[in-house]
Amino acid sequence: MIRTAFQTMHPFGQFIFFLCTILSGMGLAAGLGLFLMTLATGDSMTQAMASMNTPQSEGGREYNLVLNSLNQLISFGFAALFARYLFKNQTLVTGRMPGSLLWLLWAAVFAWCAQPLIDITYRLNTACMGFLPSSWVTQADSLEKMAQDVTVSLLSFDAAWQFPATLVAVAILPAICEELTFRGVLQPLFARWTGSAHVGIWISALLFSAIHLQFQGFLPRMILGAGLGYLVYYSGSLWPAIVAHFLNNAMAVCLAAWFGAEWVQEEMVAMGSWELSDYLTASVSLPIAWIGINWMRKRAVSAEGHPNTAN
Repeated sequence: MIRTAFQTMHPFGQFIFFLCTILSGMGLAAGLGLFLMTLATGDSMTQAMASMNTPQSEGGREYNLVLNSLNQLISFGFAALFARYLFKNQTLVTGRMPGSLLWLLWAAVFAWCAQPLIDITYRLNTACMGFLPSSWVTQADSLEKMAQDVTVSLLSFDAAWQFPATLVAVAILPAICEELTFRGVLQPLFARWTGSAHVGIWISALLFSAIHLQFQGFLPRMILGAGLGYLVYYSGSLWPAIVAHFLNNAMAVCLAAWFGAEWVQEEMVAMGSWELSDYLTASVSLPIAWIGINWMRKRAVSAEGHPNTAN
């Protein structure tokens, strides 16, 4: 009876319910993470919150690894599976593999090809921020600084266990849980609501970027989200997007482990000018991306009636 009510609910109502589930999950993940860490470390709740807010400290890094992992599992992973249960046959078939393994290969190539475009759109995003009211920019810079502090902390490795733990928290869990949410639930939901798969892709990509609360990188993250959305749309499967999302995040973790904290500061915090290698990479990757996009369109899965393929 309850599932029938949710399945017949207007997409707007489904969206509001799902959004509330995500936000509730974030609160639950934060509280549960702090509670578990106090049990493990013996810290008081006040000490735990202080550690969480100082990500550069040893304790702060551990807290943020745990909180990020729980947030992914509860806020996005569990919420998406719960929505899939309630909105039966109205979300993506999450376990279906693409018809050809070439889709997974293209997903890996896509993750690499997207890097120059991400860098270009990041610079465009920075230029556009100059047209916003100064109070908005100040607030965006404050949020960006907080996110950068956490990123630098998570990508600074002082012990052997931190690399695999970071790979799980930053690459594996987001790739699975965020794709379940944004491409598995929200994208088909907005496609049904608007009657257009393309509108569904771009709205879910916009929300994917907005929920990170990092507005200095809003545009590149939205473009990346749209690219992941089209991987799902054309392949008929979440797995190519999961693979591409994982590789995009895992590359940063592996490069940080290889080159160290200096690379993190120069490449992920400061925005340096392009060098010859950057131009060479772009000159190769962007044409490959164009070829890949045309290949996707030609190999698009025909799934008439599938909620993700509304025209």
